[in-house]
Amino acid sequence: MLLARFTVGPFAENCYVVGSPPEVAVVDPGAEGERIVAAIEGQGWRPVAILLTHGHLDHIAHCAQLCERFGVGVWAPREDLFLLESPQMPELGAMLGARPCPAPERFWEDGETAAVAGLELTVIHTPGHTPGGVCLLHEPSRSILVGDTLFHRGIGRTDLPGGDYATLERSIRRRLFTLDGDYTLYPGHGPETSLEDERRSNPFFGESADPGWR
Repeated sequence: MLLARFTVGPFAENCYVVGSPPEVAVVDPGAEGERIVAAIEGQGWRPVAILLTHGHLDHIAHCAQLCERFGVGVWAPREDLFLLESPQMPELGAMLGARPCPAPERFWEDGETAAVAGLELTVIHTPGHTPGGVCLLHEPSRSILVGDTLFHRGIGRTDLPGGDYATLERSIRRRLFTLDGDYTLYPGHGPETSLEDERRSNPFFGESADPGWR
């Protein structure tokens, strides 16, 4: 599934390119759009969609640039539409070179299997970091794009508009930790990790924090 990762912008956000070449999808283009475009064109890949795990500015700031360059649309969580439509921290937007995100052409539906760029991605709604946050699971590669829901030894912050700690805890415990077996996790910030490692050792919700989570 995973073809490339670009760590971009002042918050070291991970933008991913996934798919079955030549068709690809770009996940969370939060900054450095020109760099992402150059890499995609250098490989001869053909983007067919921009996929958003959630609506925070550091994940969406360069959607407009890529949509215009490649003539593609945005797939996004419906519950995060208010974040896409409303200005978020003008100073941060200026720092990131942000432009208004195009209106989504498709909204994620929890539990659906979405076909895009030669992949079938299962949508797991994991609110808490934002109301609409999703994880995108690719079963054949046993991998999940987890956005800012879960990190290597960390979790997404919940002190921003729409965030809620108790909701995020439920999402992680009930929607991710209950999945069968292990998966590679590709987060929105920081290194990749594994679901089994986070089940055991995540200091917030792993077994080491709460042995009774099961």
